[in-house]
Amino acid sequence: MMYAAFSRFGKCEAAKAGIARRLPIEKCSLCNACDRVVARTIYSPISTPEYDTSAMDGFALSAESTQLASPASPAVFEVTATTTAGDIPQSTVGDVRDGIPPAVEIMTGAPFPLGDGDVLDCCVPVEDVLVSENKSSNRRYISVSKPARRHQHRRFAGGDFSKGDTILKAGEVIQPQHIMALASVGLTEVPVVRKPRVAVFSTGSELISTSQSHPFMIHDVNGPYLTTMLRKWDVDAKLCGVVRDDQEAMERSIRNAVDEHDIVITSGAVSAGRCDIIPSLIKRIGGRTVFHKAAVKPGHPILFAVLPGKGGETAFFGLPGNPVAAAACLRFFVFKYIERLQGREREEPQTAILQTSHCPSQNGAKMAFKKEADIFRPAILSQEQVTIIADHSPGKTKPFLYANCWVHVPGGVDELGEGSEVKVYPL
Repeated sequence: MMYAAFSRFGKCEAAKAGIARRLPIEKCSLCNACDRVVARTIYSPISTPEYDTSAMDGFALSAESTQLASPASPAVFEVTATTTAGDIPQSTVGDVRDGIPPAVEIMTGAPFPLGDGDVLDCCVPVEDVLVSENKSSNRRYISVSKPARRHQHRRFAGGDFSKGDTILKAGEVIQPQHIMALASVGLTEVPVVRKPRVAVFSTGSELISTSQSHPFMIHDVNGPYLTTMLRKWDVDAKLCGVVRDDQEAMERSIRNAVDEHDIVITSGAVSAGRCDIIPSLIKRIGGRTVFHKAAVKPGHPILFAVLPGKGGETAFFGLPGNPVAAAACLRFFVFKYIERLQGREREEPQTAILQTSHCPSQNGAKMAFKKEADIFRPAILSQEQVTIIADHSPGKTKPFLYANCWVHVPGGVDELGEGSEVKVYPL
């Protein structure tokens, strides 16, 4: 099956097609990095926290000195210093004065005292102590009325990230939680893959444009949809408008786009009708067709080629004109190519349980498929159960409105029923 081969598009297939190059790497500030593809594996340059810190507002003191503490006989400590988050830690806590052991007032995130030989080993929260002050001597004391545990409320150095821990693997898409982790280890920028530059054309003299319209023309659906979906995939997509069914006009538009883009996409004009001029146009431009038509439904007429340009060859996808067919080909052909171009980790589908009993047209019966092709159907996924939308006409947009995923029925499968396991991809 052509889809199965293309979905595993790797180094060998790319080299054969003459499009094995990867996109260049660029630096991106952390605040602008979300949804970008990280180019290299990123390791933590430091351990976090870099030193032992307090998890509470309270007092650093010796837990051992509280073991006999009770409300009737509290343990008393003298407060010898105060440390807040961001302060240089106290290097000494002083000696015992008047037989009273020392304590350091410490705020959340503040470093524990240094050079104490781990004597001040825990933090007692401020709400668990009674604070008093000798105004004549300007000395402060705290009373602790219950035993403290050794190392309580103490965050140890390296307790979060250790130096060398992996934060992001090359090919991962950066998410907000990654930004949090990267910022926590002091990184302000990350190496990312440059966004693919994609030109999107809609073809067809029947489409309404700014220059021409009459009551029998139709609205361009594919251009806005394809461009929007590409942008959601971290692609720099440009909607280049409608091109009429005219060889010279179409050739001029595509030639102008090739040198400035990594991929050129058209929708329509790839089948076998009088106005389907894309296949012959590829030859006219001097392009090389890798495949035309694939064993998939919807989207059988899809064409994939490479076009000559100043910087080498540029990928070209000719998608079908029906909106849902174009959407399916974008999702399962164009995205697979972009996945390879960006060096992304290969996408793995979710397994879901098929429901047919809630589908009026099926009424619990088995669903039949043509097993010669890979089938992609819009569907509705709820938790781990999925319902395939009954009206799957590739020319209708209303049924597609309610979909939130695609169900992939591999070639060779001719029927599915209630409870069948299927592979599901996000829309």
